[in-house]
Amino acid sequence: MHKLRNSLALAVFAGVTHAAIADGVTVTPETYIRAETDTAFANFQQRAGGKVNTNAFVREPALLADQPVIRMNRDTLYGSAVIDTAGGATVTVPGTDDGRYLSVLVLDNDHYAPAVFYEPGTYDLSGDTRYVTLLYRVQLLDYADPADVAAANQLQDQFVVKAGSAVPFTAPQWDLESMLALRSRYEVEFSKFAQFEPDWMGPRGEVNEETRHLAAAGAWGLFPAKDAVYINYAGPSDPQRCYTATYDTPETQAFWSITVYGSDGFMKSNVNVINDRNVTLNEDGSFTAYFGSEDACGARANRVDISEGWNFLLRIYRPGAAVLSGEYTLPEVSMVR
Repeated sequence: MHKLRNSLALAVFAGVTHAAIADGVTVTPETYIRAETDTAFANFQQRAGGKVNTNAFVREPALLADQPVIRMNRDTLYGSAVIDTAGGATVTVPGTDDGRYLSVLVLDNDHYAPAVFYEPGTYDLSGDTRYVTLLYRVQLLDYADPADVAAANQLQDQFVVKAGSAVPFTAPQWDLESMLALRSRYEVEFSKFAQFEPDWMGPRGEVNEETRHLAAAGAWGLFPAKDAVYINYAGPSDPQRCYTATYDTPETQAFWSITVYGSDGFMKSNVNVINDRNVTLNEDGSFTAYFGSEDACGARANRVDISEGWNFLLRIYRPGAAVLSGEYTLPEVSMVR
């Protein structure tokens, strides 16, 4: 197994321009996290028409022909907002009657995560930095069903931000070249991890200050481990074969999903997702997955297409104890003879 750069938050960067510029303020290891976060905040604000305290949502599931960034998924619709908390600010989270997962991740300007909201209600957004970004997720129960997408869109429209100050976020003009050089350097170390370290993200004072820069480089905007765990797997090289493995169903309070990608991190087929909504379970509660074309594997339940350099990402939202402790691991696949 190996780690690929995660782009859960980067999915909402599509079509925007980095705030960092050539010949700006040199980014150092001491300022790297703030530079990445300033850049992200500026991009999120741009997605909202340059406005602070304004929600911007992705309204449709990812299509094969329109994947602006790598490692996208069809499990959730995303959204974002940059909030000026100087005059007090709140976000109202809607309720849902169909069991659909939704969440609001709060990120401050130093890339700490002071809170994650799941339950309906109105929440205070005051914190250690004037500006925070909200990252919204609303689950798609069936991304191919227009009615389900419409239901998710209705929930998106019910997230409400109120703030007493509306001064737009203005980022320092960081030097892009020095920031990207540090990002590349840190990604080398980040790539050695098959699973994100649990102390990379969380509230201020509860994370590893010596290593959290790796998360800012390789997985900016990731959830704290208690809220989501991401496990990567890289498959064998021959995509003409069929491979199989049997997995314990991961313990979760929300949902789990496997999404298969090509060597470049993009989805290559519409038959590429196994999740808790479409999976066929074995009698003992486990599930057996097949990786390969229908010609190679036959017409089997839990089959997904693969391509050259195939790999998958297992996302586990609100994971259980075995996942959080690292006891839950992925087996190696074997070739179907």
